[in-house]
Amino acid sequence: MAQSLHKTKRRISSVNSTKKITKAMELVATVKLKRFKNVMIENEAYASELVNIIHHLFAHIEVDDNPYIAKTKSNTDLYIVVSSNLGLCASYNNNIYNFVNKNVNKDSSLVIPIGLKGATFLKKEGYKINEDYVGVNERLEYEDIRKLGQFITKEFIEGKYRSIRLIYTHYVNSLKFVPEEITLFPIKKVKETNEISYEPIFDPNAKTLVDELIPIYVASTLYHKIIESQVSEQASRRTAMENANDNADEIIEKLTLEYNKARQSAITQEITEIVSGSINK
Repeated sequence: MAQSLHKTKRRISSVNSTKKITKAMELVATVKLKRFKNVMIENEAYASELVNIIHHLFAHIEVDDNPYIAKTKSNTDLYIVVSSNLGLCASYNNNIYNFVNKNVNKDSSLVIPIGLKGATFLKKEGYKINEDYVGVNERLEYEDIRKLGQFITKEFIEGKYRSIRLIYTHYVNSLKFVPEEITLFPIKKVKETNEISYEPIFDPNAKTLVDELIPIYVASTLYHKIIESQVSEQASRRTAMENANDNADEIIEKLTLEYNKARQSAITQEITEIVSGSINK
């Protein structure tokens, strides 16, 4: 009986120790979530307006021979896949993995993974990868993301890829995160619904504006979507740690009840033995 009590007590102590870790991780994830969410909200209007400007610009100029929209002879697609560097974030990474397996052709694609977890998965699954930008989301420096944007823009202009696409996690709310794919190149010419009766005037000229804005547009889009993925990751991790804490509380409650029952049984047995010994005397 004493051995059983000691074993239960050790289990309670072990669960309590684990709970301290998960509680600390929940607090860290909550702080990071708030920080990244603020950055995402602050950047959202700028990134959205920049996309509108690019679409407006391409809608009113001749772009058939423009290198950012022209079709290439390549049969290879380039994918940028954003995952996490750390685990314990529930289904966040698995959702990305399933999306990649469903939408990316291994034979006709090259993948640039952002995040150690994604790089490990893609290697294991046999995808052709470029690991030069795995750590971009570790520091989240705009300059690093800008260099990635310059690289993929140069690769597309040189005709190495048929398309360049980004797979990231779209943040819906604190409990819902959806993997999504956007095409960075070629830029799609969108027909504007509110047509105006006159052609806009571009200063100095449309080509110069395109050349100036495209690098900013690519870097801004990458930065915004990587930040959004970070928000999704931290929200997912916080929810996972919160659930782990709730489960720990349930286990501790169950073990404590079990311990008290065993202890009461042991006390009752000792009293019975004492009483029985007194009567026999």
